[in-house]
Amino acid sequence: MRYTQQPPGFGTASVRFHMTPWVKALLIANGIVFLVTFIVGARPIFDLFAFSPARIWSRPWGMVTYMFLHAGFWHLLMNCLFIFFFGPPLESRWGSNMFIRFYLICGLGGVLLSFAFSDASIVGASAACYGIMLAFAMIWPNTPVYIWGLVPVKVKWLVIFLVGISFLSAMGPNGGGIAHLAHLGGAIAGFLMMKSGWLPTFAPGAPGRSDWGPGAGGGKGRGRAAGRKKRWARWWGEI
Repeated sequence: MRYTQQPPGFGTASVRFHMTPWVKALLIANGIVFLVTFIVGARPIFDLFAFSPARIWSRPWGMVTYMFLHAGFWHLLMNCLFIFFFGPPLESRWGSNMFIRFYLICGLGGVLLSFAFSDASIVGASAACYGIMLAFAMIWPNTPVYIWGLVPVKVKWLVIFLVGISFLSAMGPNGGGIAHLAHLGGAIAGFLMMKSGWLPTFAPGAPGRSDWGPGAGGGKGRGRAAGRKKRWARWWGEI
């Protein structure tokens, strides 16, 4: 599948890019698991593969497998849309191996925060999705996202809104059956990885440099400060 979009944060020229390998694999895997769950029944599948704090030592694989389970069609659809729209630019930029590591670590971040403050079982790819959505917004903050295909909103404001809603909901007495702590854990893990300098700025062999990662700003104090100012100017310069 190939399609045209405005390259995020790089003016108005258009580029063509393809559906990347791990994004495609994640979409297919989520769809297959949902279909199997629908046929077999949610109870036995969730009992075996959801993440449950009470069973973290007896069923540790739930820390990974929970990401591929979804509570319903709309839960699946929304997470797949996040992966579909925000995943390919990141995988193209970082390379497939680093993208899937980032995705899984963000999912584990959701597990850790949920485990620390809640005894509820969780399912869904939302924690990983929040991580990749936040990473996208940190790199290309002013890319417009069309809500319901009609209302343009810059991705940085969408991320701030969604993370804010998750934070307020997590602090409230009732989360409405939504794992808001997992959302926050995924976003926090994504943010820490972006700031750690561990992520490459482009896929191996790709030309160019980035404002993120080791060496950003030229390696000297003055260069790093200039790089930070440049990033913040790019982030806030276009409200």
